[in-house]
Amino acid sequence: MPRQPFTVAVLLSVSGLIPFLLIALVILFDPLASQTAIEVLISYGAVVLSFIGAVHWGFALRDVAHPVTGEPLTPAVLGAERQLLGFGVVPALIGWVALLAMIHFNAPGLSIFLLLAGFFITIVVETIGKGRGIVASNYLALRWAVSIVVLITLLVVLFAVLSGMRVG
Repeated sequence: MPRQPFTVAVLLSVSGLIPFLLIALVILFDPLASQTAIEVLISYGAVVLSFIGAVHWGFALRDVAHPVTGEPLTPAVLGAERQLLGFGVVPALIGWVALLAMIHFNAPGLSIFLLLAGFFITIVVETIGKGRGIVASNYLALRWAVSIVVLITLLVVLFAVLSGMRVG
C-alpha cells in the first residue's frame, strides 16, 4: 500500500534531523574533528534553511499554477502569493550569509547564530501564515516538531563554540 504524501513528509523530515544530531555529537565529543564538523553543520543548516524557504514558493505557486476553482485569483490572493514568493527567498539569503561568515570570516559562532535566527524566523512566519489560512495545520505541527530539535541542537553547538569547548 503506498504511503500518503504527509506520511512520507514526516519520514523524510525525521530523516533530515539525523545529520543535525550526528554532526552535533561529533562536535561535542570529538575535539579533533570539531572544526570540520562545525563547517559541515553550518553547510547542512544553510541547505535545509534554503529548502524550507522554497516550500513557500510551492505554497504561492500551487494556486497560481492550478487554481482550485478555475476562477481568476483575486488581487488580495495575488498579493499574498507575492509575499510568499518574497519570503521564500529570505531563508536562503540567511543561510548564504551564514556560509559567508564561516567561510570568509571564520566566524562559526556568528554563522550558527544566523542559522538559529533563520530557523526561528521561518517557523514564526509559518505560524502567522497558518492564522491567515496559507499554511496547513499538519504541516505546521511537523515544522514545529522538527524546528524545536534543530533549534536545540544549534543552541547546544553554539554554546559549545562560544564557551571555547570547541574552537571551530
